[in-house]
Amino acid sequence: MARHTFETPDDVTEPPLRPNTDGVKVGADLARRRKTATADTDWKSFSSYLPEDIQRAFRAECILAGIEVRQGLDQAVRAWLESRQEGKPAS
Repeated sequence: MARHTFETPDDVTEPPLRPNTDGVKVGADLARRRKTATADTDWKSFSSYLPEDIQRAFRAECILAGIEVRQGLDQAVRAWLESRQEGKPAS
């Protein structure tokens, strides 16, 4: 038994939908930003654990910002390290 029944009127004037064969694009210039952000950086693998809600929120914010998770992590760690240095006396 069908879950849904759809009726199509005979007088449809719109053309049928065509599949997207170009792939999914997130952000207008994501490829350029990715290339710029990774060109001068020697990346190393990093693995850790976070509470699930923090991990999901972080990934969502990275997607909304149009950046890779590693770029968001890079920004977050750099900001944390900078905040730690602010309270230390200059050597």
